[in-house]
Amino acid sequence: MVMVLIDLMTSKESRWSSSKSILSIVGDQKPYSCYQCSKCSSGCLSAELLELMPHQVVSMIKLGFLDEVVSSDIIWLCAYCLKCVERCPQNVAPAEAILALRNIAFEKGIKTPEGYRLILENVFETGWIQSFQPVISRDGEIYVRDDLELPKKPEISNMDSFREALAKTLGEES
Repeated sequence: MVMVLIDLMTSKESRWSSSKSILSIVGDQKPYSCYQCSKCSSGCLSAELLELMPHQVVSMIKLGFLDEVVSSDIIWLCAYCLKCVERCPQNVAPAEAILALRNIAFEKGIKTPEGYRLILENVFETGWIQSFQPVISRDGEIYVRDDLELPKKPEISNMDSFREALAKTLGEES
């Protein structure tokens, strides 16, 4: 007799085949070694923003509830600081599993947050993740880099080859 796990909140069946595919993607991270001590979650920088903590993500993967995790914001809010990897006594890597879940979400056509697209566009146009911002002092005065005698913004040499390499990396035509 085959037993199928049912999520009683959503009445969705567990996706064992998907679970096995993510385990093959995650590889050596050993989610089945996790005994839910929560050390990974206690060090998580993004914990206040997450609806699922890293140890809960690993548990959901083990149980096969990938659709729920992939549709969760946690895969996009993880800062990928790797503290969860450092803290785990079993060498389970929730951050690596979350990265694999991002890839699965992209393959399934789940929309990525708008901020990711904006960052990518900015990098492609300027070479920087974001433009340099003025600094506001405690007194409310606004300073630019020159006012603070900071070095000038370095120019990116050979921006065309940078864009070409970035487009090639992203699998796009330049």
